[in-house]
Amino acid sequence: MAIQATGSDELAPEGLDPIQRDAYEWIVRFMRGGMSSAEIESMRAWYRQSPAHAKAYADVRRVWNALGPVARASMRDNPDAASKVYSEKSARPVVSARLGRRALIGGALAASAAYALAKPPLDLWPSYSEMMADYRTGAGERRILTLADTVTLDLNTRTSVTVLSQTAEMIQLELLAGEAAFSKSDPSSALTVVAGSARMVAMRTNFNLRCDGSRVSVACLDGDLLVQRGSAKAQLRPREEVIYDDRAISDVRGFDPDRVSAWQQGKLIFDGTPVAQVIAEINRYRPNRIILMNDQIGRRLLTARVATAETDKIVVQIVHIFGANARTLPGGIVVLT
Repeated sequence: MAIQATGSDELAPEGLDPIQRDAYEWIVRFMRGGMSSAEIESMRAWYRQSPAHAKAYADVRRVWNALGPVARASMRDNPDAASKVYSEKSARPVVSARLGRRALIGGALAASAAYALAKPPLDLWPSYSEMMADYRTGAGERRILTLADTVTLDLNTRTSVTVLSQTAEMIQLELLAGEAAFSKSDPSSALTVVAGSARMVAMRTNFNLRCDGSRVSVACLDGDLLVQRGSAKAQLRPREEVIYDDRAISDVRGFDPDRVSAWQQGKLIFDGTPVAQVIAEINRYRPNRIILMNDQIGRRLLTARVATAETDKIVVQIVHIFGANARTLPGGIVVLT
């Protein structure tokens, strides 16, 4: 499928093959905004044409996402600078922060407006990348999917997943944000899940994957799971997990499967957890945020179990146990002081 001219073709990075160049053009069009639903479907149809299309699209988008909201703003207001940084980052996986700032300084003033689109304030609405996902859940929503009769996805709250490719031999997915439990029953085909800076490869396994920005945790519940991050690899067995981000991957360690899988039973388990972390977790399940303004209370430890559908009970506990003051603002936002 040919894509329509965008006016940015002459600014595309040098050294790209035709498929990579088309992928770049699609990303530029999307990040500039204004694409219709039909155009977004055309983009999805393009990257589903073949594994090569899916890989080119995923590679270009990962580079673009890594540049952050300032790059997105610069792309719209100073596309030549953004193209230059994309070329440099494509040629060298690691680009210094100083180089990035120099290349994007021309678009910095526009970044504040773009930031609300790339990273919505208080996560009140989905980001660009989440809106373009094939499957997405809202706050407090859970969804179970089956792909090719062999892979089951249980999507937790605020979760976005895109299908990169799907054939009889392999399914390739990307977890853009949120948390999902993956179950792979048939060892005759492979499942690859990309999340952040690594990928998980499974033949027959159950695992839980959570993506919080660049920080990703992957926990193997059953079977075997291979985690690949660059040249680093980790082979996980039941009750083993790793955590990684853009800089490194942790050592393999054990975990409590009841805690990791509690959300699938509609529960959250906190065992001596700082209140600030408790609130951050609770906010994933709420359409309206809880804002903690008391750092001292935020450091206090809380042990509790709460249903994901009854998160207001945590506010009541924090008020009663730690003496916090709660105030409700328009829009249902709760402020704790």
